[in-house]
Amino acid sequence: MSDKPGMKCFDPAVDGPVAFFKIFSSAVAPRPIAFVSTVAPDGTKNLSPFSFFNFFSANPPVLVFSVSTPASGGEKDTLHNVRESSECIVHITDRPLGDQLNLASAVYAPDIDEFEKAGLTAVAGDEVSAFRVAEAKIAMECRLRQIVPLGDQRASGNLVICDVVKLHADESILFEDGASIDPRKFASLSRLGGEWYMETRPDALFELPRPPGGDAMGVKGVLAAAPLASQLSMAERSILGTLSAPPDKAAVAEFVARWQASRVNEAPDSPQATLLDHARKSLCRHDAGEGWLAILAAEQLAD
Repeated sequence: MSDKPGMKCFDPAVDGPVAFFKIFSSAVAPRPIAFVSTVAPDGTKNLSPFSFFNFFSANPPVLVFSVSTPASGGEKDTLHNVRESSECIVHITDRPLGDQLNLASAVYAPDIDEFEKAGLTAVAGDEVSAFRVAEAKIAMECRLRQIVPLGDQRASGNLVICDVVKLHADESILFEDGASIDPRKFASLSRLGGEWYMETRPDALFELPRPPGGDAMGVKGVLAAAPLASQLSMAERSILGTLSAPPDKAAVAEFVARWQASRVNEAPDSPQATLLDHARKSLCRHDAGEGWLAILAAEQLAD
């Protein structure tokens, strides 16, 4: 039982794997989806999605997806094929391919070609024997590093650890410098709990500038430097706390002079309230420097 009011506790040892999976898979979300292509020993092309997936090393580039043990026992075609061939291609898909990805997720006999079932075009890999999905905007050719079984029961995971030997990315989804993928141009598909999915949309994106390493002020440091910051939300204080120190007195004095000059022809009002509002608007843009100047100016003009 949780000691926090309103919190419900789930215990895998008590609830069992089926019930716990429901809450577990809906809590760890959204999850990227690996759309994995393999080739069977007899040459049959296989394609299946897995949402227990991510990348875990940049140097060497390593990704991992997990293949669950089916209720019928044995192992899924993807696991069997990658074990035999030591190769696969992992795709990241977008919403337009969502329905075809879903169709490929059905349980088919080992001799069924899921490329054909889902109406997708197979293109030979450059470095591996598996086939690429021509319609997918991102594809990573991989060689097997290791398979780590996590159990021998139904729904037990098998970690497929792969080295990425080549990555293909559609030029239309890259930033102008061509170095990385622009999330505003690629509606990547991800998995939630149950039958829920999600796509990345531009209106849902935001950036969080990383704080300086090791010497960020933190929320306590913010309140020590500017007691008026207690009127801000914890999120707003956290943004201020990403800096290693507040602006110095000279910077604040310059800001106050500019602020007063810009308002010389305006009706008098409460400078503290106006500056607090300016600070909140600045912090909404994650402009910690301007937010600090406004807060410290508000304290100075209130004296």
